[in-house]
Amino acid sequence: MKQLITSLITLLISFSQLTSTAQIALKGRVTDYTSGTGIEQVSIQTGRQNKGTVTDQNGYFSLLIEKGNQILTFTHLSYRPFSIGVMVGDRNEFLNIQLTPDMIGLDEVSIISSHARERNTPVAISTIKTALIQREIGGQEYPEIMKMTPGVYATKLGGGNGDARISIRGFQQENLGLLLNGVPVSSVENGLVYWSNWAGLGDATQSIQVQRGLGASRVALNSVGGTINIITKTTEASKGGSVSHAISDFGNRKTILSFSTGKTEKGYALTFLGSRTTGPGYVDATHVDAWAWFLSISKQINPEHLLVFTGMGAPERHGQRTYGLTKQQYDQFGNRYNPNWGILNGKIESLSENFYHKPQLALNHYWNINEKSLLASSAYLSFGDGGGKFSESFMSEGASGFRKNNQIDWEAVYRQNTTHSDSVQLAGGEYVKGFSKIILTNYRASHVWYGLLSTLNHEVNGNFKIITGIHSRYFKSNLREEISNLLGGNFWVDQYAWSLAGIGGRNQIKGVGDIINVDNDARVDVVSYFGQAEYRIGKVNAFAAGTVSNTWFRRADRINYIGNTESELVSKAGYDLKAGLDYSIDNHHNFYLNAGYYSKAPYFKFVFANFSNAVVQDLGNEVIEAFEAGYNFGRGNVNLKFNAYYTLWKDKSLLSRENIQLENNTQTRALIRGLDALHKGLEFEGTAKLSRNLMLGSFLSLGDWRWKNDVQAELYNDNQVLIDYTEVYAKDLKVGDAPQFQAGIYGELILLPDLTLNFNWLYHGRLYAEFDPAGRNNPDDRRQPYRIPDYSITDLFVNYGFKIAGLKTIASVSCYNLLDKEAIMRGEDGITHDIDSFRGFWSQGRTFNLSMKISF
Repeated sequence: MKQLITSLITLLISFSQLTSTAQIALKGRVTDYTSGTGIEQVSIQTGRQNKGTVTDQNGYFSLLIEKGNQILTFTHLSYRPFSIGVMVGDRNEFLNIQLTPDMIGLDEVSIISSHARERNTPVAISTIKTALIQREIGGQEYPEIMKMTPGVYATKLGGGNGDARISIRGFQQENLGLLLNGVPVSSVENGLVYWSNWAGLGDATQSIQVQRGLGASRVALNSVGGTINIITKTTEASKGGSVSHAISDFGNRKTILSFSTGKTEKGYALTFLGSRTTGPGYVDATHVDAWAWFLSISKQINPEHLLVFTGMGAPERHGQRTYGLTKQQYDQFGNRYNPNWGILNGKIESLSENFYHKPQLALNHYWNINEKSLLASSAYLSFGDGGGKFSESFMSEGASGFRKNNQIDWEAVYRQNTTHSDSVQLAGGEYVKGFSKIILTNYRASHVWYGLLSTLNHEVNGNFKIITGIHSRYFKSNLREEISNLLGGNFWVDQYAWSLAGIGGRNQIKGVGDIINVDNDARVDVVSYFGQAEYRIGKVNAFAAGTVSNTWFRRADRINYIGNTESELVSKAGYDLKAGLDYSIDNHHNFYLNAGYYSKAPYFKFVFANFSNAVVQDLGNEVIEAFEAGYNFGRGNVNLKFNAYYTLWKDKSLLSRENIQLENNTQTRALIRGLDALHKGLEFEGTAKLSRNLMLGSFLSLGDWRWKNDVQAELYNDNQVLIDYTEVYAKDLKVGDAPQFQAGIYGELILLPDLTLNFNWLYHGRLYAEFDPAGRNNPDDRRQPYRIPDYSITDLFVNYGFKIAGLKTIASVSCYNLLDKEAIMRGEDGITHDIDSFRGFWSQGRTFNLSMKISF
């Protein structure tokens, strides 16, 4: 008996050893496809053995599994199930598994938004996902989320909430395309984006895709430098919500509440987010008082039809520092100094303040016609109203000339308005006294635009797909200047000094709420048709796309004209052609090529270039020729991207920033046409997962951007009659306002299962000040614009997860500019092209943002 027991034990030990040698520890990580964050509590099952495990809090797993072919299935309540076949051997690669959130309309949204797939679409793409946005937005402006992307330069400006600027490859905001869920939101008048109008967008964003260069957008855009494609949160199938509160070390506070109902039995789902931001601001007198809201409602009518409504807005008011500081001001008062305010009646009164609300509403309909065809349509509406503070003076020095303790002396302004004995003669001959010499005004801007974007996606066969559609938009805006405060005087005397019609019998006595100086409308209507063919066979993905568009312009002006206040209707056509090819050598290597040709219709400001209804004659389109090549490598935990670009911009139009005095004492702006610029460069970005707890990334951008030629600027009178020329000597001058060398390093270190540290280090070099080419009219002065000193900034982020009353909680500390460097970020070149005539914006010093978020 004893011998039998011994034999059985020996047999069991041998079997155990045999089994253990036949099993391998398969390791990997499961992440969210849209955010890149690890997903905890994902169930992993093997099909053949019915064995399994679950992921930890950062999405990692380890599973003992037999050698050979295995089927792994990954399931989670909030994600779509996913299965994959793996060959388990002695040495296995670390598995990186991405799960797609079970969100309503996710696939359909990607169709209408021109969302590109990396390693499939032959363009330079960088995707910024939810985890990074939520971790780093803190006290930053929205564009700064994209600052760790090669070729992107995003900074604050005056220091007010939402005052920021972004450029890509040296092209400024007006030459970038901005899409919100596929709908263009850049101004059709001038291409600009006022980021303060989107104050709550960071909290509602699901992902940002920066498509540098040509991009993959199918609608007609002025995306010379690139396209920023913002996807907001959809109506998520899993229900729940969160509440968070953040505070900065200089006193700004922000509270956010969000919740989702989940998909109901009747096919409805709702997601809401609201936020409140208040505080004094970092720069003096740049207080903020803002709300933001986001709402998404969807209804799955049947398997073929889905409706999704999305709305968002951000009513806000914030102080500004409109102009940069001189070096003397910076040295004397520091980077928080703001010369544009003072105390009136015991309260801060500023010359620069912005207030606006610009809701954006969209109703999307997705129709799965059949297995091969999908029609995605979006009807959208945006309307806005608000303005900014300004000041006017008459028979007196402006408000900025009254100084006390290096600020505006509003009490002195008030005394002048109430005590002076001057009189002024009106057009009718009578004299009046008691008028204000200095007043406060608001430049009011309102607009409405609405449009329809419809895209048909048809799969001809497994290799060939056609995408076609139409986009039409109506746009009308009004700009006016209203008196807001007479500052002690009884009325304002309007001289109609800038009106082409003069006084013309109009009332000169104006009070609070009356319009002076400016009251004009802009109409810009656009219709475009687009088509794209995609062909995929074997290792090759190729596409060819084209867009034709027509834009109609009309201007109305009730100050310059009496009676017939409308201009003629102007029509400008444009088109673009682009094509690309992506070749996958194998699962790890692919390269791509693309090329494009744009004929870009001019902006409204060039059609009516001199603040009148007269149309600039023979105004042609600008032409852009672009070429790009890239190579991507991905193996295991290492991903590398290289690309080179060449963009030639011909026949560019510019308007001089400063008015030019003519011989008859009138003023005009110089219109520059025919100016060429060449932007070329190299870009690199890469990431490596060095261990389970450490990830490092880096990027490099080398650019050579310069003006190509000398031209003549044209001077027109008020009726747009060419009266003179001035020479512009711009050849070989560097393009300013963006660094032509960038390097960055970033990383993530998981110190404990619930404690994560992230850092960014960013270096900017060869940064030249912005300058006005129209001012370069001396052939003997070929000096480059002022070169801003190179600088680097380091940011640090710490996140710790724990539970309060069983609820998941994350506490975060963000430190911006960790090393407390005060550097010049942007500015304008002066007449001496050095620091003595330079005026610019300095970086903030070291700042902290603390937040806590509780999910329920």
